[in-house]
Amino acid sequence: MSSPSTEITASAVEERLRAELIDLGVEDDAISAAAKFDSLDIDSLDVADLMAMVVKEYGVEIPRSELADVTIGQLVERIVAGASH
Repeated sequence: MSSPSTEITASAVEERLRAELIDLGVEDDAISAAAKFDSLDIDSLDVADLMAMVVKEYGVEIPRSELADVTIGQLVERIVAGASH
C-alpha cells in the first residue's frame, strides 16, 4: 500500500509541457502560461503527441478539440486537477 512519492504540482507539469513543446520545435520564448495552443505553430500531429504524453504520464485525457482556445496555464490546471483524482 504505497502512495506515489511524486506529487503532481503545477510547476512540475508546466516544466514538463515546456520541455515537450521545445522538443516539438516551439521556441522557448513563445511558451508562457498565457500562450494559446493555436498560436504555438504546432501541427495536429504534434498536438496528438503532446496529448499522448499527457495521458501516459498523468492519466489525464483532454480531447484535441478542446485545446484550440486553451492556454498552457489552463492546460496545466486541468492536468493537475485530473491527475489528483
